[in-house]
Amino acid sequence: MSAVTLRAVERAQWPVVENLMQFYNYELSAWYPIAFAADGRYAIASKADYLGQPGTEAWLILVDDELAGFAVIDDELFDARRDLNLGYFFVARRFRGRGVGAAAFGGLLARYPGQWELYYLARNEAAAAFWPRAFARAGLVQVAVSDERLFGEDCVMNRFEAPAPRLG
Repeated sequence: MSAVTLRAVERAQWPVVENLMQFYNYELSAWYPIAFAADGRYAIASKADYLGQPGTEAWLILVDDELAGFAVIDDELFDARRDLNLGYFFVARRFRGRGVGAAAFGGLLARYPGQWELYYLARNEAAAAFWPRAFARAGLVQVAVSDERLFGEDCVMNRFEAPAPRLG
């Protein structure tokens, strides 16, 4: 398998995340009516305020040093007993089915032990197929899954604990 790495996104790279959001929205448009703006792009508000929040950290997903996607961890939680939320997670199509997403997710779990929330839109068939496999590959055997209505949309919420990495 190719080397999958995570690189922290610095402020100067926030536009890279915003550019990748175009593809993130394109993927969601398979299941949701996300319209193009008049300029032929998705109308995505700037993410600078979001990315600049103290509890938010963005990561680029690289495969053999080639940009393959991004992930954003934040503290925008629905359950106050949790520590972390996976705000965004995207892997470009050409890297899917090769273990890239699962490896990147595993890297995030290793960096962020604690109580997690992770939800996806219920009609997102790709997410519904991916996340149970990624949880299993990461060794997460106790994932509490519930159907919830968030921001006016049906979602699938996953809550779990990422253990601290073992040393030695």
